[in-house]
Order: sequence, then structure tokens, then C-alpha cells
Amino acid sequence: MIINMNNRSNNVLKCPNLNKSIKKVVALGGDGIGPEVVNATVKILEYMKIKGIEIRTMPCGESALKTHGNAFPDETKKAIDQCDAVLFGATHESAIQVIAYLRWGLGNFANIRPIMYFKGMHTVLKQEYVENINYVFVRECTEGMYAATGKEGKLKKLIKKGLIYKPDAERWTENAIYALRVVSPRATDRIGRVACELCLKRLEEGIGKGLLEIVCKPNVLRSQDGMFINRIKKIAKEDYPSLKVETYIVDDFAARLIRFPDYHDTIVLPNMYGDILSDEAAQIVGGLGVAGSGVYGPRTPYFEPTHGSAPDIAGQNIANPAATVISATMMLDYLGFEKESKNLLEALRNTLAGGLKPEKNWRYLPKDALPPNFGKEGKHGSTMDVADKIIEEYQELT
Repeated sequence: MIINMNNRSNNVLKCPNLNKSIKKVVALGGDGIGPEVVNATVKILEYMKIKGIEIRTMPCGESALKTHGNAFPDETKKAIDQCDAVLFGATHESAIQVIAYLRWGLGNFANIRPIMYFKGMHTVLKQEYVENINYVFVRECTEGMYAATGKEGKLKKLIKKGLIYKPDAERWTENAIYALRVVSPRATDRIGRVACELCLKRLEEGIGKGLLEIVCKPNVLRSQDGMFINRIKKIAKEDYPSLKVETYIVDDFAARLIRFPDYHDTIVLPNMYGDILSDEAAQIVGGLGVAGSGVYGPRTPYFEPTHGSAPDIAGQNIANPAATVISATMMLDYLGFEKESKNLLEALRNTLAGGLKPEKNWRYLPKDALPPNFGKEGKHGSTMDVADKIIEEYQELT
């Protein structure tokens, strides 16, 4: 039986305030190319004139440090606490408190990273291998190797506590560095349920095939990753019997992403595995310029491109806004504007399809969507050129 997603009380993929007349969105450009891609996306969203959305741009990052004396001003935090969703660009290391609050402060734990091929995007693989790619990573993003950030240390600390024994200490030496990896039953269960919910949603929409793929390293991390696999398999079997479940060792799965590029559906995995493999997968369909994401939890989710601040191209107005636009479509879907979300995604798809005739259409296409020789000759659109074309395509659809 397929259950309506909106009727599930534990569903974090839909806004709990769907009946609110006005949904508030806070836009945070941040640092590097963040302001460029967020501003371009906000321009598109404002053009769409969606009744029931209010977008407010707030300061954060190094620019806020200069203007407000704080990379994360109190007024920005207050606006986030009062909004329904955040559209986020990127920040540098000096503003780490911004992302820390968006993720851990707000309790966002489910990082959803869709991977899809847009016809016209330049890739290193033949189109026949990538044209049907449409799958999604469901990454637990609060635990794993990243849960103990800042708690690394010299091995001698563990020796003193009796956690490392003499033979190991002699082999590694006391100056070796240790790190912690944490995987809890609670976080495993909740990410497993989100993955199952999303797998069913994709099946309902005719996008997926009801396949849940669990990816870990149980042949080495027998206790931790064995628990992750077994608990999610149990949830799927008991509560989502219509789903097919497959399990993979992470290194084998990395190869399968390339060997069987259009096989996959809904992939659930711990933090670091998801971080690495989703970046690999993005390269298969054209790069991080088309890699959007949403990070969901019980309160206020945030939606961001996965490419980071990219300081090497910041200020040049050449960043591809597509990843942020994809993130915005996820945000619109979360807020209950499903039709507008689908139309915006289709407008992006129609824009990037111009890459099928690059000589004719390069003026409005992002640099990374085109064959390398176009970039070398300076033949590509600016960030705002791409945004304007998406607006034009959206207008055609509506």
C-alpha cells in the first residue's frame, strides 16, 4: 500500500506549517560564489511571483564580519529562527558558526542530494550512459567521522586511558593522531526512515523503482556499519514491505556508480561515505554545478548547492547557479509549492538543453555545461545570463 506523504507524522520532507498563509524564507549568500548564485536564484524566485512566499536576504559570512563585527549576526539568527526554510550559499572557514547552527543548532540531520542528468550538460561519459540517471543520496550528516570534529588528538591520550595497548602504541608511536567515529541507533533509525519515505515518494511520482540501497563498510567496521545496515533493513522490512532492499560495500559501490550509472534509486549511507560518493556521482552528470541539496530536520531545513564557496572563481560572475536553483526546487516542494517546483526544474532543464547546440546557445549557458574549448575561448554565459534564461523558460511554461 502506498501512503500519502503528507499524512505521515514523522515526515521531515514536508513543512509542518503547510497551512500558513505566508511561508518565510531567509536567503543567506555568505562567502565566495555564495552571494552570486543565491542572488541569481532569488531573482528567479521573485520573478515567479509565488503567492504565499516572503523572501528576506540576511547578512552572514566574512562580509557580515566586516559590516556587523560578527560572521553570524544576531539579527540573522533571529530571522532564521522565525522562518520556514533557508536558502544558503556557502561560507568560508572563518564563518563556520553559520553552517554549525544551520545543521546542529537546528537539528537538521538528513542531507538529501539528488543526482540527475540534464540533457545538454557536458560530461566525460557518453550520453547514452547518463541520459537516464535520476537517483538520490540520503546522507546522515550529524554523526560518523564528522561528529567528533575538534576532538582529534595524540594517541598518547588514549594510551593513558588504557584504550590503546602497548603493542599498538609501539607500532603507531605516541605521536600518531587519532579521530573518533560515532554511529548511534537513534540517528541510524531516523535517517533510515527518511530514506524509506523518500524511496516511496519517488515510487509514487514515477521517478524511482522502490529500490533502497544501503551503503557501508561492514567487512571492516563490523559493529558500527553492521548496525547501520541491520537496523535500516529491519525498518524497511517491518514498515515498508513494498521496498526492495540491497546492501553494498562502499568501495564496490563507488565502482558501481560508474559501471552501472543509471541503475540506482535511493541510496542511504553514513556521513562521510555520502559526502564523498555524492561528489563522485555529481561528476558523472556534469559536475558540482548541477549538484543541489536539502538538509532536513524537525524544525527549519536549509537548502544549498554542494559546491561550497569556490573562492578561485568568486567575483567573476561565472558560477553556475543551477545547483542553487535545484536546491530551490527542493525548498519549494518542501513548502508545499509542488507545481512551482516542477515548473522551475523544467525551466532549468530547458535552459541546459541549449547545450545540445552549443555553438548557437553558448551565450546563456554556464561555463561548466559546455565543452572545455568554449571556456578557453571565453564563450559562455554569466551567472545572471543563466538566471535570465531560466526566467525566460519559466515564462514559456506558465
